[in-house]
Amino acid sequence: MGKTRLRLACGGFFAFAVAACAPDDIGAAKYSLDMCRRVALEDSHGEIVRGAEDLALDQENNRLFVAAYDRRAVEKAARSNKQTPPDGGVYAINLATLFDPHTQKISVVSLASPGDFTGGLRPHGLHYDAENHELIFVNRTYARQGRKWRMTPRLQRVGANGEVFIGEASSAPCAANDVATSGARIYTTFDHASCGFGASIENVFRLKRSGVMESGQPVFAAAAFANGIARFDNGRLAIAATREKALIVVDEKNYSVQKRIALPGGPDNLTKTNSGEIIAALHPSMVKLALNRKLGVGHAPSRIVKVDMEKQAIKVLFDDARGELFSAATVAVETNRGLVAGSVTDEGLLVCQAPV
Repeated sequence: MGKTRLRLACGGFFAFAVAACAPDDIGAAKYSLDMCRRVALEDSHGEIVRGAEDLALDQENNRLFVAAYDRRAVEKAARSNKQTPPDGGVYAINLATLFDPHTQKISVVSLASPGDFTGGLRPHGLHYDAENHELIFVNRTYARQGRKWRMTPRLQRVGANGEVFIGEASSAPCAANDVATSGARIYTTFDHASCGFGASIENVFRLKRSGVMESGQPVFAAAAFANGIARFDNGRLAIAATREKALIVVDEKNYSVQKRIALPGGPDNLTKTNSGEIIAALHPSMVKLALNRKLGVGHAPSRIVKVDMEKQAIKVLFDDARGELFSAATVAVETNRGLVAGSVTDEGLLVCQAPV
């Protein structure tokens, strides 16, 4: 690493360290740690599923869709050049089974086979289109390019019951992160405007160049690490700006910013509730997240909040300051039975029973 790059990296680390040490007055969580447990997921090969990064509810059929792949293992394999990066899966889980207090492990089978996709199956951002009974997700495919593996994100669709593989892959930006739909319109967030070294520059200086594409065209590019996305019936989009510790609300007519809502942590994936609130998984410490995500060092805190978008009021649902029960949560959903969360690095799912 050159001196200039080293200074940039150190400067960026210092900035994140200062932010990570800033105290948050967040109040008591709705779900205490003793109300929660981890439920393991075991795939068809007998392996424990790690990296359930995104979730989507199918309330009509009382099930939860899970997009999972072991990102650290994939990146390690891609760097080594010796083996094909491992695949993940898209799973459907019965909510009654998940919330049964006696359930410790659930056997899961992917709705789609990795062999159905050129470049494999590594689902990232996930969206359930209830009207069409389809799942659309950002699939991080890998292919050999010379002696190296090249990652290419693609938008893929599958039937919600796994009975049909629908269509060909759609193009996606190199930094595609999450996806949402509105009729025929497809919104995809991109967490960096550049890929490679340019992305590092954006990180260090917290440049607001990421945003949203609609049907392959950039329509908003004024966020620092645009992550999760959710669409509301009033024609507005909520975008998670991870490095700004904020939700950005834009009008989908002209993509102008309507409001920014500050959060006690960097938001990752977003889930819209029936009442029009947002459940956001937050990263209180970007430093600990980076160490855990990239190097497998220590635990990263997990924090889940519910945001009233009109009142801009924030209620803490879950807070694991040490990340020892569940590390690096990236998504959560809430039902009348309780809370479920997934993680980019941890195993299985976090399940919290609703208070009675």
